[in-house]
Amino acid sequence: MFKNISAALGFGGAKVDTILDHNEVVQGALVSGHVKVVGGKVDQSIDAITIRLMTKVKQEIDGNVEFVDHVLAPFSISDPFDARADTEYRFDFEFDLHPEAPITTLAVANNQCVVWLDTQLDIDYAIDASDKDVIHVLPLPVIASIIRKIIEDKDLKLVKTDMESGTISMSGFTNESGAYQEIEFRKSSIFSRGELELSFALKGDTIYGLAEIDRVLRGDTYKRFDISIHASDVEIDDLVDYLV
Repeated sequence: MFKNISAALGFGGAKVDTILDHNEVVQGALVSGHVKVVGGKVDQSIDAITIRLMTKVKQEIDGNVEFVDHVLAPFSISDPFDARADTEYRFDFEFDLHPEAPITTLAVANNQCVVWLDTQLDIDYAIDASDKDVIHVLPLPVIASIIRKIIEDKDLKLVKTDMESGTISMSGFTNESGAYQEIEFRKSSIFSRGELELSFALKGDTIYGLAEIDRVLRGDTYKRFDISIHASDVEIDDLVDYLV
């Protein structure tokens, strides 16, 4: 009886651990791994194992800027089952990384972008067990080239990136996750002013984007664009020239 009560309170209950095959994933690529469940001191009924792909989104709350947890996509990876005491179970999973998940590996000091898997055991009449595993999201080669050329060829410095709450319309595409990444550049010279903010979203073989250009005296300009993930160097150069 005491073991049952302890398990219901989260002591001696079933434990969950998610093991990723790779914790570095390119935008839109496959995320795979397995979930290990170890039964506790007593048998427990597990209603579901759910993996949520998470990020943090900037919001203004009561006049203060806060970063709040945001679900990009949930995945159910098991049917209900009984976790027997001291017994180990394994559940394999794989899914495509959400196309609007932010790039988290940009080399910038003010990087507020993070992506992780939140794994939940839904346990009857007990405190749910959970696990958190960070995913490092790498840019697609085309996006990496765009960012590199902006920095090297246009005298702009990468200064900040975060996830904004809301919806933006790009060229023939509107984001669906309720959040979007902003990548901010500024002129490198202390005698120059101006900013460029870029947002990207992936759909199939196409990268959709929105650029906000802040030029002194001329105000803000918005440019929408799209480019293939198989774009040539010439096409990338043309896009960078169009944006900056």
